[in-house]
Amino acid sequence: MTKKRGQLSLREEKYIKDNANSSSIEDIAASLNRNVAPIKKYIEKNQLLQTPAEHADNEILSIKLRSKSFWGEVCKQFDKETGELDYFENTWINLIKQFREDVLPAEELQIKQFITIDILINRSMKERKRHIAETEKLQKQVDFEYEIPEADRDTAKLANLETQLSFARNSIASYTNEYTKLLSEQQKISKDLKATREQRIKRIEDGKSSWTGLIRMLEDEDIREKEGRQLEILKMATSKFKDDLQSPHQYQDNEFDMPILNAESVLKNQDE
Repeated sequence: MTKKRGQLSLREEKYIKDNANSSSIEDIAASLNRNVAPIKKYIEKNQLLQTPAEHADNEILSIKLRSKSFWGEVCKQFDKETGELDYFENTWINLIKQFREDVLPAEELQIKQFITIDILINRSMKERKRHIAETEKLQKQVDFEYEIPEADRDTAKLANLETQLSFARNSIASYTNEYTKLLSEQQKISKDLKATREQRIKRIEDGKSSWTGLIRMLEDEDIREKEGRQLEILKMATSKFKDDLQSPHQYQDNEFDMPILNAESVLKNQDE
């Protein structure tokens, strides 16, 4: 059977994404009746292959995303059949991983807006491409009508074709303007998001250099909780190590002794 050629369809792309980590490239190519090379190229280009650890991390981030209050609205806004919902989820996971999961609620909303605009840009460019193809088709029909002798032309048909051609050209310009506006908004969000993170990082860096900066840094509840957990872990580790040093230890010569010998260690062992 002759292998299919040409650009992958949306259905084929979805099948590859769903099976990239569960089936071999050869099996996927056989199921789609395609050569191995384009399947491999698509998987590598979109970085679909994941290690078990990466897959587990992505699953955890996916579960966290689906628990967000705005996830229901996202599902209403984007269609899974067209791949937009999967695109939102994959882009969200990659951005959260890029930020090392250090994202505040306000930043999450900025990321949501960033991805939403990105999807709208994709929609706009797809429609622009469709109208360009429609324009080329109509232009050929108009040219064909003008090649007919003027006395034999269907003037009504020609007028209708020129009206459609004008509409298609205006649509192309409209989608180009929409793309420009959306891109400007996306860049603004990207800049704001970066600025917010830079301010947080600067505050953390200031906290390392002065007492006032440390106090200001600890005003952030997340940082305060993180530092509190670290101090508690250090306290528990110190207590455990102290207990070990106050307990009898067998040395290489088979002699037992306590590394720390004081009243506290003696009383502790007597109680035990």
